[in-house]
Amino acid sequence: MIVNSLFMPVILCFTVIASVSVGVFAAYAAVFGILAAFGRPARPEPAPARPRLVLVPTQNHASGD
Repeated sequence: MIVNSLFMPVILCFTVIASVSVGVFAAYAAVFGILAAFGRPARPEPAPARPRLVLVPTQNHASGD
């Protein structure tokens, strides 16, 4: 009888913890599933940008020095 009275609360606590954790994981899976199904599609990668045109001073000076 003593084994039964000590063993039952352990089983009850394990059952409660297991059922709560399964519910939490199921909620996460449902939210991520809904977001994957109805969420915004990922943006496509932008086209590679062309290199910027930069004005670079040349070696030819207009002053004539």
